[in-house]
Amino acid sequence: MRPLIYAMTGGNGAGKTTFALKISKEKQAKFFSLDKTIKEFNQPIQSHEDYMSFYQQALDLMSSQAIQILKEGKSVVFDFGGGISSRPWLKQIAESSGEKIEIFHLEVPLEERKRRIQQRNVEKHKDVYFFHMDDDEFEKHNRQDPPPPPTEDGIKVVIVRNG
Repeated sequence: MRPLIYAMTGGNGAGKTTFALKISKEKQAKFFSLDKTIKEFNQPIQSHEDYMSFYQQALDLMSSQAIQILKEGKSVVFDFGGGISSRPWLKQIAESSGEKIEIFHLEVPLEERKRRIQQRNVEKHKDVYFFHMDDDEFEKHNRQDPPPPPTEDGIKVVIVRNG
């Protein structure tokens, strides 16, 4: 079986991390977390703006590692927004590795996502969630990309009702 690039899309609190870990285990794929990668830079993150200041550096690091793993014949799973703005990044990895992309779009109602963020603020996972997202921050950065079209450049899209 050929390796694949798995990516998650969905708003804050949609369950991307949980779903990505599940796919990683099921497919025996290397798990990449944007949150964890940024945390490993060991810089203070107090806000969404702090987080975004490391976004491109983290993507560059994950990209180079993922391409190498794909060329070794193993699949990869990306745990990050994976929305419209990141599609060129995913396509570049696919081009560089010669592999295909499968996107899981997680659809969760707004109030459920907000509830999950509030819960996550209390139960912070040591390797993933490292800054507090209050209700104002959630509203400010709450963005739910539409699912990618099922025919987008040969990318397979799976819609997941996750809430």
